[in-house]
Amino acid sequence: MSVGGIHADDVFGVLPAARAGAPVGRDVRPEPGVRRTLTSRVLGRAKLVYLYRSPALSTFVKSTDYAVTVYTRTAGQDTVGKFFARTELGRQGFAAERLSAEVFADRPWRMPVLRWYRRGFTVPRLPDDARLDLACRSMSRAERVEMGAWALDVLLDIYLAGYVHGDLQPHNVWLLDGRPVVTDFETFSRRTPGIPFLDSGDITGNDPAPRPRPLDPAFDPDDDWSFHHVLNVSLDDAVGALRSSLSAAPAAEARRRLDALEGRTT
Repeated sequence: MSVGGIHADDVFGVLPAARAGAPVGRDVRPEPGVRRTLTSRVLGRAKLVYLYRSPALSTFVKSTDYAVTVYTRTAGQDTVGKFFARTELGRQGFAAERLSAEVFADRPWRMPVLRWYRRGFTVPRLPDDARLDLACRSMSRAERVEMGAWALDVLLDIYLAGYVHGDLQPHNVWLLDGRPVVTDFETFSRRTPGIPFLDSGDITGNDPAPRPRPLDPAFDPDDDWSFHHVLNVSLDDAVGALRSSLSAAPAAEARRRLDALEGRTT
C-alpha cells in the first residue's frame, strides 16, 4: 500500500505471517538486498503518523487501501489500533466503525472499543489463536455449528436494527474472555428495507443500495474464508440450529427474531 508516496511496509518492516489464509499478524513482502537508512524510516514513520494520526510508537501490522492496523498500548494495556487515511474511503470506513459502536455499544457480541482517536480507535489485543478461524480447529462439530448459529443470530440482530455488517466471517470474530465478539465494521451501513433476512446482504451479498465495496456473505459456499468453508458449517446448518434455539425460547424477543428468520417480517 502507498499513501502520499510512502509505503507502510517500507517504513515499519514486516514479519512472516503465521499461517496461510486470512492474514494473522504481519504480512511478508521481503525485498532482499534493500537497505533503508534510519533517517528514511524516521521520516517515513512521521509522514504515516501525519496521514493516519496513528500513535508514533506503534508497530505496523497490516494495511488496506484506506486504513492501517497497528499494535500499540492504551492506558497501559496491549491493544490493536486501526487508523484511517485522509481519503473518502478512509472517511467512510471510520464513519461506519463509529456508527456501529453507537448502535450496538451495549451488545455483548461487539468488540469493545477502548479509545477513540481523531481518525481511529483501539481495541484489546488478543492472542492470534483467539481468532475464530484458528480457534475453531480445536472445536467439536457441535461447537462449530453452535458458533455458526451464533454468527447468524448476530446478523439477525443487525438486520432487525436496519443494517448490514457486510463482512462477518470467521477471521473477523475473536474470543474475548471466552465469548465471541465481532470486529471490522468498515462496511457497516443501512440495509435496503423490505428484503427478507435470508435474502439480505449479509446472507446473499445482494443489496440494491450503492456501496464503495462489495458485501461478503457470511456463509458463502464460494468464499474460502466464509463460515461454510472455515468452520464447515453451511447456511442450512446455522439456520436449523438457530431456528431450534429460538423456537425453544419463551421470550417475546425470541419470537420476534424467529419471525424475521422465517421471513415473516422484513
